[in-house]
Amino acid sequence: PETANDVRTYFTGGKIEYDAYDEAFKRRAINPNDASVNIQDMGNELINGYNMFMKALPLDSLPDAKGKVKPKHSKDMISRINGHFNDYFNMGGELFNNKFYYPEAYQSFMIYADMPSKAFADKNVKAVPDSMVQMAYHYAGIGAYSGNALKDAIEAFSKARKAGINDPKNYVYEIACWQNLSRNDSTMEQEAQNAIEAIARAGYDKFGLAEPLFINNLINTMLLNGRNDEALAMANDQIAKQELPILYAVRAYIYDRMNNDAASVADYRKAASFPDADAETLKNASKKIYVAGTHALDQIQGNDAAARNQVKTDYFEQALDIANRAKAANPNDSDIDYVIDSIQYALDTYFSR
Repeated sequence: PETANDVRTYFTGGKIEYDAYDEAFKRRAINPNDASVNIQDMGNELINGYNMFMKALPLDSLPDAKGKVKPKHSKDMISRINGHFNDYFNMGGELFNNKFYYPEAYQSFMIYADMPSKAFADKNVKAVPDSMVQMAYHYAGIGAYSGNALKDAIEAFSKARKAGINDPKNYVYEIACWQNLSRNDSTMEQEAQNAIEAIARAGYDKFGLAEPLFINNLINTMLLNGRNDEALAMANDQIAKQELPILYAVRAYIYDRMNNDAASVADYRKAASFPDADAETLKNASKKIYVAGTHALDQIQGNDAAARNQVKTDYFEQALDIANRAKAANPNDSDIDYVIDSIQYALDTYFSR
């Protein structure tokens, strides 16, 4: 306790950590296979050295008994931190590759990415390309995500996004973190929905429909919050600009949530009519048309052969054809197999006569 606020405590501790790292680095440079060198220890020494100096720096600038500020160790500490700047990125990669995802790789990448914005960063550190900072934040996020540290992962992915990263996967991971958080903690559901909508909107604005997950999540959060008309207006606006299968599938989903089955089926049929419709769109279209067909079959009065045949053709056979296209587009999706089996069973059972 008596040395808890003494700059020498953290300055000395930081020097010990950095010296240990530097010594291991030298041994490894001489013999890359040196068995005495431990990657995890090196990473922790580098991280601990930085954290110790971060505690020492503000203490070194406290006024003395006469009210004067006379830093004794700051120049040395700042020089050493800046001198190890690139080591944090390199060590982050090594830690990650050796499966020390969290907290080691995460912390190492975060230190690297944060450092250029620090007041003590020298001109070389400040000159690091934005793409390197973005990448470091992204890798930090992956490390935390791999360690199931979702809140830390969100912080890293968010920083990468706000730094301008051009990889849509960063947005996808950030959304996935919020989804997992809300799934594990119901009290965070509304906060997660708000965050997902903001991330999805940013992703959609930046990447458009190249990653359908963004518009899907954007629309879904609107629907979850009862903003059905806003969601429908957005889908209508996008379809007016460009007719794409994904957009008709999105609008079909909206109509489905609004209990407008006729409009939903019509849009799913339209989406499936495009030769380049993706497997997920085709699967969802086949499901909806199949379910609508079972309802249409239930509505037929008596044994009306013509009506039954029309339902068979317009719903069940079309649903099967679309499901088979989905299967061809994604042969490994077992859910499609289940849909095909269900439709085929219905055809064999309800229309065998």
